[in-house]
This record gives sequence, structure tokens and C-alpha cells, in this order.
Amino acid sequence: MTTIAALARPAAVLRPGSLGRGLLLAFLSTLVAGTVLVAAASIAVGVAHAGRIMPGVRIAGVEVGGLDRAAAEARLHAELPALGGGGITVRVDGADVWLSNDELARAYDMAALLDAAFGVARSGDLLPDAIERLRVLTASRITPVSASAVDSDAVDRAVAALVDRFSVVPRSAEIRRRAGDGFAVRPATEGARLDADELRASLLAPLQSTSSDHSVVEVASDVVKPALSTAAAEEAARQANIMTSTALVLRADDQKFRLRPAQLVQLVEFGAVDGAYHAMIDRAGLRDLVRPLRGKVAREPLNAWFARDGGRIVGVIPGRDGLKLDVRRSAADVTAALEARVSGARGPVPLVLAAVRPATPTDDAGAAVPRLELLGTWTTYYAPGENNAWNANIHIPAWDLDGHVVGPGEWFSFWNDIGPVTVERGYGYGGVILGGRSLPTGALAGGICSTSTTLFNAAMRAGLDIGQRVNHSYYIERYPVGLDATVLKTERSVTDMTFRNDTGELVVIRSYTGYGWVRFDLWGVPDGRTVSLSAPATSNHVAARETVVVNPDLAPGTAVRVEYPHDGFHAVVTRTVRDASGDVIHADVWRSFYRAVNGITEVGP
Repeated sequence: MTTIAALARPAAVLRPGSLGRGLLLAFLSTLVAGTVLVAAASIAVGVAHAGRIMPGVRIAGVEVGGLDRAAAEARLHAELPALGGGGITVRVDGADVWLSNDELARAYDMAALLDAAFGVARSGDLLPDAIERLRVLTASRITPVSASAVDSDAVDRAVAALVDRFSVVPRSAEIRRRAGDGFAVRPATEGARLDADELRASLLAPLQSTSSDHSVVEVASDVVKPALSTAAAEEAARQANIMTSTALVLRADDQKFRLRPAQLVQLVEFGAVDGAYHAMIDRAGLRDLVRPLRGKVAREPLNAWFARDGGRIVGVIPGRDGLKLDVRRSAADVTAALEARVSGARGPVPLVLAAVRPATPTDDAGAAVPRLELLGTWTTYYAPGENNAWNANIHIPAWDLDGHVVGPGEWFSFWNDIGPVTVERGYGYGGVILGGRSLPTGALAGGICSTSTTLFNAAMRAGLDIGQRVNHSYYIERYPVGLDATVLKTERSVTDMTFRNDTGELVVIRSYTGYGWVRFDLWGVPDGRTVSLSAPATSNHVAARETVVVNPDLAPGTAVRVEYPHDGFHAVVTRTVRDASGDVIHADVWRSFYRAVNGITEVGP
């Protein structure tokens, strides 16, 4: 009783010389001795089982205590229950798929199992390890957590096969054109998809167990919606059928054109707009339908015409604006009209026509009339005959150019500015120089060079900027020496006569024709320029010879002239054009190389 009371009063126990102090010292000594004894025993157990598993340790019921690593592994291989033969049933949306352990390459993770066994009472903490070793000595049985190795490649193959088997690709609704019957819809179907990560996680739990029992894993696929639902497609098809069910009338003044339903159907395309699926009109395709109407609705602008009285221009005959189809804006309006049909709108669509001002508007021409003066003129005389289709090949292009206006800064091109050269317009076959020889009727519009040469001389004398000018192969006496201008157009090349109006004001071309003559006058606003021409300088003269050639097809004693003689020579003419202050604005040197052509007379044998 006294001892107990003393222990209950620590201060008394610790009082020097008391009985309690003796008891406390005895208790502490016993405790230290016990601890030393436990430590000694623990060390002894550890030393006795160095390199071996502590006694009493079991792995999945297999005794491995006291064995080294190799012996323990051998015993485990021999006594652990086989994992083959079992497997996992994977249940996907109620459908079962059997995965055998062999297929999954299931096996024990020996390294992990042995590491766990060797780790018993070897944590590195002295007291817990000592206690654990004493428990081992008292025949306590400790079973570490068991582990089964997972073959990642085998699991990946199984997961991939299941995902492929149970995943279904959704099919979007499809809008189809039906021949002559608008649009119809093929319904959409939903898809399914297995989540590979979720499936893998579901398989790992039974795979990581050492149990050989049969396992069942249940997983569900996710529904995958199609990109285009049946309802959205049907609404778009409804819109398309309304847009294209009847013809669309296009109107331009008093003209009407129809776009038939079969044409409209080809213009429909489908797509998402602001998150909703719609029928739309292919504007590029619509422009292709509208574009051919340009020629039917276009109206050429009419230039103002300069009226003359004798040799002067005295007034203006008004012109008018032309019209052209604005394809882009018309297509936009037609598109809007087709789309408005969905909300019930109907009716013809006016085509958008844009005004085209003539090159010579009436107001510009009227303002210029009081200031117009004759800038340059030239007349050519010729002999009407078969070589110029009896005037036609010279007069027709002159008539085309009568009243033609060359605007400030514009280039005149003989071939571009006359009308088409065709038999239907009255042209005939006439003379042409080919290979240095004259062919009386060798080319359509032969003799037209009299027109181009006459206009060249008028423009040159007006001081205008001259572009292309080419002399004839041989010199023709009706033209001024070194100042002729031939024109020729073939499939391979074009020889043109061009000039530019560099006066800053419009220039009016007037033409006059008569039997055996043609004249051009160029009218404009004088700017003070002057023109000086040199006399032609000739050189390298070659006299032509007369030759006689026997033609067996001619009757004896007859003779036919087939080529007149033309002397050859070189000619140089210079032109200097000065402005009102005397500064040179054009300095031209025109060189002409005329070949000699011998006269030829054919005689019968």
C-alpha cells in the first residue's frame, strides 16, 4: 500500500532518501534492461536471418519464411495457384466478351512479391523493426499485399479490340437531289464510343489481383451524335424545295428571262450559318447563269456626232449612254429573291443595269465644237480596179472612221478602230505585195493601205505622236516618198498604223470619199504646235529592169504584163514638232527601204 501511495505522489518518490526513489530507480533499471534485451533479441533475429525472409512470412498462403530470394522465388513458382485458364468477362451494353488470362498475358509480379516479403521487419526504424522481429519469433504470421504483373501491351491490344468492336461511327443525315423532284433526306444514325481510358481502368483492378477467380467488368458505351441531325437536314431540304420549286423570272426593261427549276436546283448548296443548317445559293454558279444575259441586255453607247457644213464642223448630234449588265449585283439580288421565297415572297427580279458613257459624250462634244479647227488633212488619188475591189476596200474603212473620236491621251489603232473586215460587209479580194511580188487579187481587203497611208499623213501633219508605221515593200508612186504606211493582218502577225492624241483635247476624224480618191481631215483644239517636214533624202538607188518570160499557157504571139518595174532606193524623212514656245515635242526620223522590182511581161511560145 505504501508503494502504491508513493507512486501516486511523484514529489514524494523523488524526495532524497525516500523509499519511493528506490522504487523508481528499480523500475527504470528494469525498463532499460528489458529494452536492451529486446534490442539484443531483435539484432540476433536480424543477424540470424540476414539475406533471408523473416520466419513466419507467407505470400498468398505459401510459406517463404527463412528462405533466401532464389529459394523463395522457386517455392512461389511451384506453389502459387496458376493464373492461366481464368479470365475476365467484359460486359459492354449487355453483350459479353471473354478475355482469357492467357490473352491478357496475366502473370505474377515476382519481384514485387519478394520485395514485400523481404521488407517485413526491415523498415529501417529500430524499435518498430525490433517489435516486428519479436512478433516473428512468437510465430506471428504476416502476409504482405499480393501483386500481379500487368502486361501493358496485352492490355492495350485488348482495349483497342473492344473499342473497335463496340464503337460505331455516327452517320449524318444526307440531303440528296432527286431528278426532277427537288431534295430528299436520308436520315441520320447515332454512333457509339467506348472510353478507352475508362475501360483500361476497369480491367486493371482484377488484373492486379493474384486471385485466379473469374471476374466480370461492366462498361457502357457513350452515345455519339451525328454532325447533322435528321431534323436539321429536313428543314434545310424544305427550304431548298421552296426556293427551287418554280421558275424565277428576271426582267430587264421590256425583256424577260426565266431560270428554270432544273437550273435553280443546281445552284443550291447547304451549310451552317450562325450555328443552324440552311439551304444557300451558290453565288458563283448563279453568276455563271446570269453572265450570258450580258449580250442580250447590253446597249452600246452612242457617241455624239459632229455635224459639218461644207468644210467645217458646226454642231453636235447628241449621243446616248449605253447599258451593261452588272452581273455581281444582279446575282446578289437574285440570291436574295430566292432566299426570300422561304418566307413566302414571290415575283420577278429586276436585273441591275449600269450606264455606260460614250467615249464622246454629248456635253463634251458640244463644249468642243466652237474651238475645233482643222489640224491636218491629206488626200490620196488612186485608180479604181480589181486590185482594190473597185473602191470598196478603200471606202469601207474610211466610212468606219468617219466621226471617230480619239480622246486625250488615247491611242488610235487602224485595225482595232475600223469595223470587221469581211466579205459580208462588202470587202473584196484585192492587190497585195507578198514576197516582193504583186498579186492583183491575193488578199481580202487588198488596197486598204491607201486608207491607212492617207490617215497617217493627216495625223502626221497634225503633229500627233506617231506609233507604228511601216513602208511598203516597194515604192508606190501615188504615195509621198518615205511617208507611206502599209497595214497587213495574217494569222501569224499584224502590221498596224497607230498614233496617239497628245493634244490634251479630243481629236475628231472626218473622212471623204469619191471615185478614185479618199481624204481624211483631223479636227481638234489647236495648242500652238507647228510641224516641219524635210524633203525626202534618197540613196542606194537600184534601177529596175524589164524582163520577158515565156508562158507556155499563153497563146503564141500574145503578151501579158504581170509586174510593173519599180526602182529600189532608201528614203529618209524627218519631222519636227514644236510646241507654242518653240520647244521640240516630237523629233521623228522615218526610214524607208524600198526594194527594186523588175518588170515582168509574159509571152506565149
